[in-house]
Parts: sequence; C-alpha cells; structure tokens
Amino acid sequence: MASVSPGPCPSTGCPPPTQIDCIVVDKVYASCIQTVSITQTVPAPVAGCTPSGCSIDLSSSTCTVGAVTPSSVDNYNNITFVISAAYSVTCGGVTTPETAVTTTTVTLYNPSGTTPSCSILSGSCTCVAISATELSCTITLCVLFQVSATVQLLVPTYGFCSPEPCQVGPVLACPPSPLFPPQAGS
Repeated sequence: MASVSPGPCPSTGCPPPTQIDCIVVDKVYASCIQTVSITQTVPAPVAGCTPSGCSIDLSSSTCTVGAVTPSSVDNYNNITFVISAAYSVTCGGVTTPETAVTTTTVTLYNPSGTTPSCSILSGSCTCVAISATELSCTITLCVLFQVSATVQLLVPTYGFCSPEPCQVGPVLACPPSPLFPPQAGS
C-alpha cells in the first residue's frame, strides 16, 4: 500500500492515522468543463422593439444524457448530452419565456458501472433585433460533464470529526470564499 499523507504537514511531520475506515463516496472517474453557445431566432414580443433584457433561469434549465456510444479507445465513450436552456427576453416592456435546446458530445472515461451526468453551472444571454419581427438570441452556458460511481474507499483517518461550538458574534460569510484552497497548477 502506498504511503498516505493528510495534506501539508508541519516541519515535524504528520502523526500516523489512528484507524483505517471504509467509506462510501461518489468517486469522479472523469470530468471536464465546457462553454456551450446556442444562437436562435425568436419572434419579437412587440414589433419593432429593441431588446432591453435577457435572463437565464438556471433552475428550469436542464442537461441530460442523450446517447452513449463507444469510442476507439477501451472504456472511453462518446457521450452526447442534451442541453435545454430556459430564458426570458424583455423587449418593448413585454417579457416572454423561451427555450433553447442543443446537443454536445464529449469523450470521457466511462467504464462499466459508472454513470455520466452533467450540470449547468452558470450562463448568460444577449438578444439583438435582426428585423422588426425577429430577435437573435445567443445563450452561453458553462457546463460540467462528469462520469461517477458510488464506491467504497479504504482511507486512513484520525477518527470522527468533532465540530467546534458555533461562535456568537457578527455574521460571517457562509460559506467562506474561496470555499476550498487553490489546487496545484491553478
């Protein structure tokens, strides 16, 4: 078994773990982030209007697995995701809901027993009038694609975590920003 270190240790070194536990976790086998853009023409809510706003409803937007086909490399699959962005356009004082749908295919490590998934992390949209009756809207999304599986991991531990008592005092940012320390190479 490889040597295990619980992160950066003081110059005196880290104490050995007190026990070894088997924990159940969702292990990410592969992941990537990609910007996906969709441009579509929609009717202007009011003839001759100039768009004054466009907003994405991330809670109503979806990203699902459409198809999984083998690639030329073992355990890697071409995974097609179906992305549906719900957004609304304001033009001439009238706001209309719209939906833009596209697909994108990503090749990821996807061995048997793993499950591909995706989620839309953020997005933006802009619309311009292209005629008196039509608008051209561009929706840009930041999408996380990943392949994961629930697994049992054997890990060295120091036992259970004991939370500290809550502090009484001024309200602090929760969660703190940044939530995690930067990773190497970032």
